[in-house]
Amino acid sequence: MSDYPRDLSGLSGPELVRLLLDATNPPPATDAERANFFDFKARVFATLAHRDENPTAEAFASRARSDRDRLLARIEDQNGGGR
Repeated sequence: MSDYPRDLSGLSGPELVRLLLDATNPPPATDAERANFFDFKARVFATLAHRDENPTAEAFASRARSDRDRLLARIEDQNGGGR
């Protein structure tokens, strides 16, 4: 789905945050790029939530998944998939 790393399990918390910050420079410009970013953001926060049993990180992961899904639905609708 993107150029973001798939396996985040071996990265430390600071490394995950650095990757997330790097993913915003330059900011995603298209809906597809934003959907990829939110997918990555969800995976970063899900990794942190799982590793630290952190409910706040899980809430951020859930919100990022919702944002990703909303963008994917918009892309599908723009491509005639919703008709």
